[in-house]
Amino acid sequence: MTAAVMAAVMVLPVLTGCGAAVIPSESSEETTVKELGPARAQDDYYRFINQERFDTAEFEYGEQSVEMAFDSKLIEEELNGIIEDVIAGDGYAKGSEEDIIKYAYESFMAYDFENEPIPDDLMAMIEEIDGVSSIDGLLEVDAKLVRDYDMDGLFYIYIDTDLFEPERRLISFSQISGILNTSFTDVRDYPYALDSIKEDTQVILSTRGYDKETAEKYGKELAYLAMDLYAETDLDIMEAEYGYDYVKVYSSAQIKEMLNNVDVDKYLSVIGIDASKADAFCLSDEKQLKALNSLLTEKNLNALKALELGNLYGQYSRYIAPHYPQLQGMVGRNYDSLHDQAIDEVRMGLKSETDPLYVERYYTPETDAALRGMCDDIRAGYRELISNADWLSEPTRKELLQKLENIVYVTGSNIKRHDNSKYTEVYGNNYYEFCRNYSKIAWRDLIAGLDEPVSRTDTIMEMQIFNACYDPSLNNITITVAITNAPFFDVNADYYTNLGGLGMVIAHEMGHAFDNNGILFNSKGEYDPSWIPDEDMKKLDERNEKAVRYFEDNFTVFGIYHVDGEQTLGENYADLGAMECITSLTKTKEDRINLFESYATIWCEMCTDETIIGLIAYDVHSPALIRVNAVLSTLEAFYETYGVSEGDGMYIAPEDRISRWY
Repeated sequence: MTAAVMAAVMVLPVLTGCGAAVIPSESSEETTVKELGPARAQDDYYRFINQERFDTAEFEYGEQSVEMAFDSKLIEEELNGIIEDVIAGDGYAKGSEEDIIKYAYESFMAYDFENEPIPDDLMAMIEEIDGVSSIDGLLEVDAKLVRDYDMDGLFYIYIDTDLFEPERRLISFSQISGILNTSFTDVRDYPYALDSIKEDTQVILSTRGYDKETAEKYGKELAYLAMDLYAETDLDIMEAEYGYDYVKVYSSAQIKEMLNNVDVDKYLSVIGIDASKADAFCLSDEKQLKALNSLLTEKNLNALKALELGNLYGQYSRYIAPHYPQLQGMVGRNYDSLHDQAIDEVRMGLKSETDPLYVERYYTPETDAALRGMCDDIRAGYRELISNADWLSEPTRKELLQKLENIVYVTGSNIKRHDNSKYTEVYGNNYYEFCRNYSKIAWRDLIAGLDEPVSRTDTIMEMQIFNACYDPSLNNITITVAITNAPFFDVNADYYTNLGGLGMVIAHEMGHAFDNNGILFNSKGEYDPSWIPDEDMKKLDERNEKAVRYFEDNFTVFGIYHVDGEQTLGENYADLGAMECITSLTKTKEDRINLFESYATIWCEMCTDETIIGLIAYDVHSPALIRVNAVLSTLEAFYETYGVSEGDGMYIAPEDRISRWY
């Protein structure tokens, strides 16, 4: 077992391990270790609060982290219990959530994936792709795959909120991130990544009876197409946490000019979109879309057919792979009981059906009232902080306050059951047909959104997911039912314990409205960096730089690996602003102690060495220990509460501390 990491922080580098923490000696001949003594709040608050949990933490085989604040398996068990109850019942209304769940379970149990022949319509699609004789024919097939088979298609079309006019939706071309199983970052990082595309293509075409030489030829052609597309792909967009700066809105005429090898109106019509209503399109990587268009020629037809086949095989591998020995690696063997597999299938695949049932069972009006009351308190805290931020101009503060007042909360109370009549034809004759019908209904619902007004209470996350999030266009905060579990939230717990738990999470999400990215959206949810006056933007940029330096210069893991201050700036700001907000709501030292202890508790986790090093390299969040200690080390109220003074591990010189609002 690789030693688990509790990162090195503050001025003194400290290495801690799984269970007992250790510090290497400086002997050149042999290395000895000694256990760290009990942590003091003034030196390492994170370990001070969580040491007992660290001492009893156990990694299960294959796990890379242990989250001790909350066992997410509880949510899985709760959902499994709901599904078990539903499948044990009967007499459900046709098209209801319960009826769909029960049918999905029973049809999965009855479906013999290993021995059932490839479904007729799926086999017909495979043959249709293989038999295509022109690019126009291929594009028509591609559109059918999007419409009827839950595929992304060649253009990765989606329906999304307009960043610049958030009251409407438009058609979005998502950036293509790779070809078959090879990502463009793999192409960048590994010299032989394109060989995988060639080899995958050979395997795919071998199932259609192509000889080795022909399959290799088309595999090479597809690899070259992938290289051409990669060369015109902006990887900065792909790897950006937020790609707002890259997004532009284009007219129908502009898109048709870019896609002059495509009958755009016909393509949209086949996938189910009325082309006459498609007057605006969203796009972030114009060069990539133009490059894709340039590849849609008869010369590349065979390679593109192989790509379509590969994508279809990947999407429907469980129905196709058992019939071809060369595809056996596409389907892993599951050793769980058939019943458990069916339960997992329903839980993972039918979240829209289980979600309202989960809310009905585990969310109460009392919890909702307490939660929304806490949200209002947090809003009041931000209102005071923003009002007193006299380093910003009055017009800017006024707009930020309006944005604050416009924030909407989305909770379990916003979840409603669906219209049963929309699902009366979902069932089909077997599990395959059910899944296809279900995805077709979901696609119809998605494209219908083009004609519907955007609601700011739309949920962008299922209530069974243990999380919360902020949407800058909708200017709303989604707080799931799952995260209203202890220790994050307990309707019967001390208020300030809840405030340091789920309250901190909510304040963090509200803080994203004002972080270095979210602040670029105005009070209407429109992405418009120009709303901020130049003088205020200059002050914000100066604070951004100081915050970057604060995290990079003062906090490390293992005393070696520095946090990337630029990469984590938005999340660090959300943490910092949130803590300033909720601390301002406390009245006594006891309130603050309850709040700080709860905050440290909810981020209690242990990770393997390689995991935490990887997180530092790629995660936009700072490691949990640093999220706690770095934020508290810059907060005057923490110094006062615990008597932190110069020489203590949590001490940062006053001139080096940062603030989001003060």
